Amino acid sequence: MARGCRLPAVRTRPHRTRTATFGGAQGEILAELERRGVREVTGYGSLARLLCETLHLPFSEAKTRAARAMALNGTRDLTTGEQPPIAPATALAAVEGAVGAAQIDKILGVLGKLPTTVSGPERDEAEKILAELARAAGPREIDKAGARLLAQLDPDGPEPKSPEPEPFRPEFSIAPHRDGGHQIKARVDDETSARLQAMLNPLAKPRPATEEGRDTRSPWERRGHAFSELVRMWAEHPDLPTQAGESTHIVVTVGLEELRTGIGQATLDPIGEITAAQARRLACDAKIIPMVLGTHSEPLDVGRAQRLATPAIRRALIHRDRGCAFPGCEAPASQCTAHHIVCWAHHGETKVDNLVLVCSIHHKVIHRSEWEVRIATDGLPEFLPPTWLDPTRTPRRNTINRT
Repeated sequence: MARGCRLPAVRTRPHRTRTATFGGAQGEILAELERRGVREVTGYGSLARLLCETLHLPFSEAKTRAARAMALNGTRDLTTGEQPPIAPATALAAVEGAVGAAQIDKILGVLGKLPTTVSGPERDEAEKILAELARAAGPREIDKAGARLLAQLDPDGPEPKSPEPEPFRPEFSIAPHRDGGHQIKARVDDETSARLQAMLNPLAKPRPATEEGRDTRSPWERRGHAFSELVRMWAEHPDLPTQAGESTHIVVTVGLEELRTGIGQATLDPIGEITAAQARRLACDAKIIPMVLGTHSEPLDVGRAQRLATPAIRRALIHRDRGCAFPGCEAPASQCTAHHIVCWAHHGETKVDNLVLVCSIHHKVIHRSEWEVRIATDGLPEFLPPTWLDPTRTPRRNTINRT
């Protein structure tokens, strides 16, 4: 011990088996030190400080060890005398070496949450249940059992700190990230969280394995794609509130040449610059407003908005394609966009024979890769794979949605 003091002889209970478990001999020694007075015996102000200095422990861990020793072995109070252990059944299991420190701490945590209104016999019975469980279970199982016991013994939960708790205040923020993406942070109530998860789960399932390989996206990435898809689907909902007399919309400004070639920059309000290729993809299912700009980019003439895929055309596409037409994809029509086979900027017509339904993932694949799509002689869409995947470029179809 530090400061030149000697640890006094400690009488321990001879009928108990000595083990290396902290709730055994070590715990009894610490408890005896507490009974005799840590300051008087060692010179340290508290048992936690003694452990912190002599064992070189973080103070938080030293406090946990000291509290564990007191709970399992009891102490002596100057006014009330000997105080029994808070968790005698757990102490017995610890002496036998049947439970470890993590299990003991979980049990003590549950007991510490019990209100004073719970009677002594009820508290003792709850502790016995947890101690017996801990002999064959780990901390996670003890947590679950403790939660059930608390629900039975204290169904109302802890009393609020104030008679009228503050009302829940939801929060939502979007901030640009340094990698070019955007970070979304939200704080919502239980009901909203449950609804959102229920809506995302079907959209976040792994894609079926194809000859291109299995879906290698992480669960986080799949949920990110699912959230993007959910936003797109909701934006097309007919009951969405209007903004300035129109359905909620985003505005993309791009030059005609950039739109035709897919090379250059465009502007997405209020985000900022995006590539012309991204603008072309957004234009596949959007209202196009031709605008003549003056020398200083001031608008001189604005044309009438034109809907590229009318509701009637979309219904015909759903009847024909029944979902994403890309080979092997199971995405339903509700998650799909009408893609122009011949781009509208290249004078492609807005008609069923020049449109195909594709999900957001395969929409990007078509725009960014060598995959090509065409309408076959029987009126159904088919896809030509890149040469690195199939040198013969044999046309392929989605047979899943048609079975």
